[in-house]
Amino acid sequence: MSSSLKLVQRLIFACVKIDKNKVVFDHFNGLDVGCNPGYIARKVSTRHADLKTVWLLSNNRKGYNGDWITYGGGGFVGKCIALASAKVVVFNTLNSMSDWPKKKGQIWIQTGHGSFGIKKVGLDLGNKRKQKIIREAKRTNVFLSNSVFETKVFSNGFRFKSKQIIEIGHARSDVFFDDLLKFSLKKEICKKYDYEGKKLVLFAPTHSEFDVDFVKKIDVESILRAFQDRFNGEWVFGLRLHPRTRNKILKNGLSLKSLNGKNVVDLSEHSDMQELLVASDAMITDFSSGIFDFLLTKRPCFFHLEELMRESLQGTLYFDFLETPIPTSFDSSVLTENIRKFDEIRFLGQVDSFLEQAGSYENGRAADNAADIIKALTKGVSVARLRLQYKNISDLEGISSSEIARKEKAGGAQLLQNKAQSGKGYVEVAE
Repeated sequence: MSSSLKLVQRLIFACVKIDKNKVVFDHFNGLDVGCNPGYIARKVSTRHADLKTVWLLSNNRKGYNGDWITYGGGGFVGKCIALASAKVVVFNTLNSMSDWPKKKGQIWIQTGHGSFGIKKVGLDLGNKRKQKIIREAKRTNVFLSNSVFETKVFSNGFRFKSKQIIEIGHARSDVFFDDLLKFSLKKEICKKYDYEGKKLVLFAPTHSEFDVDFVKKIDVESILRAFQDRFNGEWVFGLRLHPRTRNKILKNGLSLKSLNGKNVVDLSEHSDMQELLVASDAMITDFSSGIFDFLLTKRPCFFHLEELMRESLQGTLYFDFLETPIPTSFDSSVLTENIRKFDEIRFLGQVDSFLEQAGSYENGRAADNAADIIKALTKGVSVARLRLQYKNISDLEGISSSEIARKEKAGGAQLLQNKAQSGKGYVEVAE
């Protein structure tokens, strides 16, 4: 940030007063309305309509015209005013707030955007921005965790203290527990992308130095034949590129001709990944953390990456691919074999064991709880009291304190140790 912009920033923060009912949401520095902040904001707008919710967006409004969104603000100045006047700021990207001031009386909530993710983050990865990471974590009031495992990851990787962490699950994962909503979304996605009556396998690789070349090599027809042989029915291949991969392809004029067939559905511009996960009958990825959200559906899913990609990840993972319940391949022929030989009963048992070992808190009520936490914080309820309240709720829902201790010892700790050893509210959008 230039010195002139910093001056503007300081002046606005000095002059603008905090609105005690304003909650500002940000997803990936204005990328879009989505992920955990998106689901929490939607819930706040219906559950606590007296709160004003401001969305920080870049200049692209495409696709964000829900009836719970009203546009407002604009540019750097608009962002300054939104953040300076907020009582609560909810964000999901680490370091997104490190260059912004925080006023006395403001509350910052970090939701994260991973899951029971395999990839190391923050200081666990030797991040060079150590001081910024620690500074932002110290200024953050609350981190919303979805599991014992994630609590340990963010405690180690970002230096969050236990007094900052409330374990309620991820708001974006609630959709997997709502059968009516799942049915509705699946029907809507099928119709929108014109593959009604067919089954969808979602291919969603993450961003990496290998991404474009890797995607080009995918044998779509062999994969679809394998799914048809094992699971019957007619299948289509849903391509969901990471935004950075898509931008790389567009910027450099690259071609993906091998993925332009009649059985390929381009889902890369669909903003809500959770909706795609709900609509998919199976999933393939290289090492995207989205597959760990997909585990909650209990549907078939597969890791597939090249051996060179695996080698490049040495030292960057919390646990090995083979320590998960997800069938893993490093060769195309093994991928199709894994699909054809998929053992559903064994898979379901291993998924349950994995989630238990991770100490999962997902129960379908995370967005409700997050919205209520935000409301309570605007009323002056302390984080300590909220931590106790939501821990007690977990106890009543069947997770006893002794069970939490057991999971922490045998679950999250083990996963880390393994790799160490190896009603419509008022909503506006600030652009």
